[in-house]
Amino acid sequence: MPTVTGGCLCGRIRYSGEAEPIRMVACHCKDCQRYTGSAFLTVFAFPKGTITLTGDPQTFTRPGGTTAKPLHRVFRPDCGSAIMMHRDDTDRINIAAGTLDDTSFFQPTANIYCETRQSWVPLAPEMRCYERQGE
Repeated sequence: MPTVTGGCLCGRIRYSGEAEPIRMVACHCKDCQRYTGSAFLTVFAFPKGTITLTGDPQTFTRPGGTTAKPLHRVFRPDCGSAIMMHRDDTDRINIAAGTLDDTSFFQPTANIYCETRQSWVPLAPEMRCYERQGE
């Protein structure tokens, strides 16, 4: 089982845990585009309860995705780093891949919400592409 460590840009938030990723994806939904200020968000999904978070994060909650269920986005207001996101009705927590100390083992296997991807973003032909959430 890999050890997962990471944190925000200013270092005031840290997380760690030992867990196998449930999935690794690139999310192209409009909310993630706005959240990151980029074309997509890359995330690892881990089982809830396997990652310990320290520091003083803030959480922004609003309906998300195609479910319109509350999505909690955890971030650090001082440096603006997007750290993780989760919903109450799932058993996983999604960690922004760019916040990992070691991103070398991040290998996304799918793109989700491809229906709203930016037209200039090429998609790797070997990766699955789901119009919406996918699993």
